[in-house]
Amino acid sequence: MNKVLKGLVAVVSTAAMAIAGFAGAASATAADTYDITVPQTDSHTYSVYQVFIGDLSKVTLSNIKAGKNFNTSNGAGDNGTNLTAAEAAEKIAKVSDTATDTEKLETISKFVNLNGETFGTVSKGAPLSAAPGYYLFKDQNAVTGNDAATLFIVQVNGPVTVNRKADKPTLEKKVKDVNDSTGDKSDWQDSADYDVNDKVPFQLTATLPMNDTDFAAYETYKLVFHDQQSAGLTFNKDSVVVKYNGHVHEEKTLGADSYTVTENPEDNDTFDITIADAKSIKDAEGNAINVAAGGEFTVEYTSTLNMDAVIGADGNPNEASLEFSNNPNVGGESNTGKTPTDKVIVFTYQLDINKTFNGGTPDDNDLPKFKLYKFDKDKNDYSTDLGEVDITKTADGKYTASFKRVDDGKYKLVETKTPAGFNTAADTFFDITADHDVTSIDPKLTSLKINSTDGNTAAGTVVADVVNQKGSNLPSTGGMGTTVLYAAGAAIVLVAAFGIAFAVRRRNAR
Repeated sequence: MNKVLKGLVAVVSTAAMAIAGFAGAASATAADTYDITVPQTDSHTYSVYQVFIGDLSKVTLSNIKAGKNFNTSNGAGDNGTNLTAAEAAEKIAKVSDTATDTEKLETISKFVNLNGETFGTVSKGAPLSAAPGYYLFKDQNAVTGNDAATLFIVQVNGPVTVNRKADKPTLEKKVKDVNDSTGDKSDWQDSADYDVNDKVPFQLTATLPMNDTDFAAYETYKLVFHDQQSAGLTFNKDSVVVKYNGHVHEEKTLGADSYTVTENPEDNDTFDITIADAKSIKDAEGNAINVAAGGEFTVEYTSTLNMDAVIGADGNPNEASLEFSNNPNVGGESNTGKTPTDKVIVFTYQLDINKTFNGGTPDDNDLPKFKLYKFDKDKNDYSTDLGEVDITKTADGKYTASFKRVDDGKYKLVETKTPAGFNTAADTFFDITADHDVTSIDPKLTSLKINSTDGNTAAGTVVADVVNQKGSNLPSTGGMGTTVLYAAGAAIVLVAAFGIAFAVRRRNAR
């Protein structure tokens, strides 16, 4: 029987909960019952099922009998016969040490009737007295939100404190920032800024439960990435790449059959990416991928910054959460929880042109046009054409135009149409710089400048001043002007004649 109990203890040690506070050696003659308690930090209430009871001598349980919740109709014997409590204990003891935790828990669970009246409940404010034996604990209520359920077995051979250890996954969402003008690329972070029509790279990282036992308790493990984008971002479905990194083996790319991408699902997300069973995924060549506790699934994709993108400090949020299997109990594999939402923000800005005219004003039907070019580090030139705008006259007599949804970088502003009577303005060169929180649960735009001049951070605007000079007024070619020119010409001829006559006289006098 000692062998049986040692086997049971081995199974218990691999269960999905850690049990602390076992009393030292105890004797059944010292006490008939012992208290089972829950720490004050644990808000859960547990249903308690009595599986086996017996006579306790030190740490050994003998004369094993069926507890209140022993499943007599277990069908665990040969040809589906029912095993007695003593036979069940012996069968459990024979479970191989190399068996998975799921297999061990499945074996034990066959001998527990979870449908009848429980032995009792236990919570932080209500300890439970129990006779020496083996007990199965489970959450009384379905867990919700960012939480995980568990099923575990406790050996009562003295006072016991149950320390909950139901590990769960985490989710992190990031965005990468790229400066076209300098070629700088950031690490994955919580904010970025981009031009309209740029493809913005995003990353979702799900880290599996770190505890081997907790993760192994699940026969299957479902993951669903929920992504919600603002109207200013357009999801590019074809860009999705899903990878697994087990921190031991090299990173593997999942085959398309191992996950599904659903756009505009019923949950009002922008898209969902579902891995039905993280424990049975394959790579692109159809080879099985070994998934373990603490492994990481990453989803990388792009979304295009569109014309609905919000300019300024509010930015364009992109939020994500992770749905995950949260109940390893028999029959509970379909239950799921959800992590808190993680957010990143993409900012974009507006360049306002403040146009002035020196020496007059143009005709309202003959106003300037400007093109904006962005410096491209790879091409080493201002080769990125961001379009052309028309200067308009406002009600208060100002001349303005705007380039909407630009990001930081080096720019050149070129006047492409000049009003009659004015000189074309010289090309204007400037830098737009911005700072925003790169590590934050709620990133903020903290500064915005054009060259060294502050912009309007809240509105997301910077201003470039451009002046057109009036053309020169040259002399007219008719009337008095002609007379003056003619008179000047006659005087030149007369002076020349006198000069020639004087030279001839001097030569003859010699």
